[in-house]
Formats: sequence, structure tokens, C-alpha cells
Amino acid sequence: MSGKTPVLILLLLALASQLFAQERQPNGAYMIPTKVFVGDRASLVLPLPGFTGQPVEETRGTMIPLSPGIEIHRIALERRPGGNRLTIEFSAYMPGILELPTINIGGETFSGLKIEISSILAPGDSGKILSGPALPLAIPGTSLLVYGTISAVILVLLLALWALLWGRRRMKGWLEMWKRRRLLGLMWRIERRLRRDLAKGSARREILDRLSAEFRSFLSYFSGKNCRAMTATEFGRLVFFEEYPDVPDSTFLEDFFNRSDRIRFSGMEISSVEMLVFFGEIRLFLKMLDRAVRKKTERRIERTAA
Repeated sequence: MSGKTPVLILLLLALASQLFAQERQPNGAYMIPTKVFVGDRASLVLPLPGFTGQPVEETRGTMIPLSPGIEIHRIALERRPGGNRLTIEFSAYMPGILELPTINIGGETFSGLKIEISSILAPGDSGKILSGPALPLAIPGTSLLVYGTISAVILVLLLALWALLWGRRRMKGWLEMWKRRRLLGLMWRIERRLRRDLAKGSARREILDRLSAEFRSFLSYFSGKNCRAMTATEFGRLVFFEEYPDVPDSTFLEDFFNRSDRIRFSGMEISSVEMLVFFGEIRLFLKMLDRAVRKKTERRIERTAA
């Protein structure tokens, strides 16, 4: 058995050398990897023992020649410790033995270089070739991204145009309604807080002063008129809520501030019952005003929907 071992080793070495010799081309060029399939990226290496020039490299998009069925990515004249060489990185899209175009680089010309491309297709399908790299818009998802972005931009422009030409007035009306609803909610909270202060035994004159001041501020913001320094008589001369005909207007406000100012500025004491009457009147006024604002909002929504 031991005598047959050297013979077996020699046979294996001879077979390996024969295969290696078959892998190399007559001019000494070889491929990495040794077996390249259609569409794979590979390299053809040509040893250049006598090359003494400077290293040169060209990439796709510079001076690389074009060839049908072959896409060359990179060509380089390289100086390596193991020897100088020409390296050509490529991808092929048809099977068989293909010849590379004539290459001029670093003052050197290389022609007649061939590559062998294998195919995973059945032998009967050997005539079929693989298509070249897809265009950017053909890559899955690219067209969706591009056209989706364009559609979004168009939609934003249409919305902006709508807001400028048609929606500005309506949006202004909606914002005004929202502002008034917010003011009503704020006045409701102030009335409830002052009512709690009255229940806790706080000074009734101070509560009346704060109620009058807050009610005047509310009317100023709500109506757009300066009501903070108005006298009761001036309230009776103006029309505050002409767009809400169901809400008590000038007569109610004149009477309310006439009674509250008389107590505030005369030094008279006010009872808890009288304070509750003031709270009740403000609460009724706010309730009627809130109902009128809601009705107007509903009518606006109906008109917009129509």
C-alpha cells in the first residue's frame, strides 16, 4: 500500500497541473474566479513580466472601450510584489468564448484577450443571453419612489393653490369660530373658579371686581371692541353680537354693568345671594352665546358640504 502512495500523489499532481494549464489561456491570462457564469462580476489577469511602466487605472465612465455583451468595470496596470500584471474587471451577459475589445492603457495595447463564460441554463437554452444591467427606473421600487414623490409634490401644490384661492376665507372663518369657542371655554372656567372662591368665603367685593374685569376682557376679545374702559351707558349704545340675534345684547350688558359698577364704586356691601345672581346671569349669557356659536358652526359645515 505504501508503494502505491507516491504513484497516486504523482497522478493527482499531474491532473492538477493539466487542469491548471487548461484554465490559463495561451498568452498566460487567467480568470478570477476560474469559472465565471453569465452576469457574474469577475477579473481577467494577464501577467506582464517585462512591464516597467507606471501603474495606471481606468474605471467605467473614462476611456474604457465598449463591447456588445460585455461590460468592463475597471482596467489597471498593476505593479505587485509577485509580478506586474494587467487586470480587467468585467461582467458578461452571454455564454461562450468571448473576445474582449482592444485595450490601450499606459501606452500599451492589448488585443486578442478571450474569456469563457458558463451558463446555468440547460444546453438547449444556450442561445439565450442575459439582458444587460437594468435602467434606474427599471429597478424594483424606483419607479414607485419617483412617481410617488411627483404625486406628493403635485398634491401639495394643489392644496396650496386651494388654500390661496378658495380656502383662505373659509379657513379664516373656521379659525375665528375656534377662537370664539376657546374664549367661551376660558370664561366658563373663570366663572366656576370665582364661584368656588365665593363658597370658600373669599371677600365678595374682590370677587365682584374680578368677575367684572374678566367679563369685560372676554367681551373685548370676543367682539373685537375695547370694552375694558366702557361705562354701562356705553354698553347700551353699541351692538355687540349682531351675527347672533338670539343672544342678549346691549340691554343685558348695560343693566349688568350698571348694577355691578354701582356696588363696586359706592362702597356698598354685597351679599352672597347677590353674587350668585351675577354668576347666574353670566352663566345664562354664556350658555346662550355658546348655543348660538354652535348653530352658526353647523350652518357653515352644511354650506361647505353642499
